[in-house]
Amino acid sequence: MPTLRLTYFNAAGRAEPIRLALRIGGLPFEDVRLDFPSFGAAKASGALPLGAVPMLEIDGQKIVQTAAILRYAAHAGDRTLYPTEPLAALRVDSALDSLNDTLSHALIPSLFERDQAKKLAMRAELAAGVMARVFAYVDGLIAAGGGVFVGGDALSIADLVIALQVEQIRHGHLDGITLEHLAATPRLIALADAVLADPRVVAARA
Repeated sequence: MPTLRLTYFNAAGRAEPIRLALRIGGLPFEDVRLDFPSFGAAKASGALPLGAVPMLEIDGQKIVQTAAILRYAAHAGDRTLYPTEPLAALRVDSALDSLNDTLSHALIPSLFERDQAKKLAMRAELAAGVMARVFAYVDGLIAAGGGVFVGGDALSIADLVIALQVEQIRHGHLDGITLEHLAATPRLIALADAVLADPRVVAARA
């Protein structure tokens, strides 16, 4: 078994679905958590290939890109976390990219806005625009799969990402974004409830 080392901030963020996928798959890993000064130093030294985290080291080889690492975790660990049927796999990949790229990039500016009034205005625009479109699109992917999950009836890496995003909103961790913004996409809430109740996920978070 390879030696795995996952580096990210001391937060859930993009790394938490990876942590869960690795644990579900029975893949031991070193969970390295950086503070911002340590991240800045690592970036300046060239220790991060693209200057970003999460980064997974596999026997010393440094790999970045969240979705790619998630797919590795599924292939190397619990293979049920990634569909073998091509169309189901495509839905999973599309959902991953929609949240990790489209929605995440749109969210970033408001994360660094210190003026609360401006932040809430940015979040309102986000909720009515990009977020609404992404959630509606992913809700449609779930519907197309015919089950509670994006790929159908089996939990996938995309479902981990979606569930943690819904949980973040449910717990009020994104100022200005509430469960009301998910009212038009009930499949996302049902998916999150199913993921967070899955015994493998419960055990991975214990």
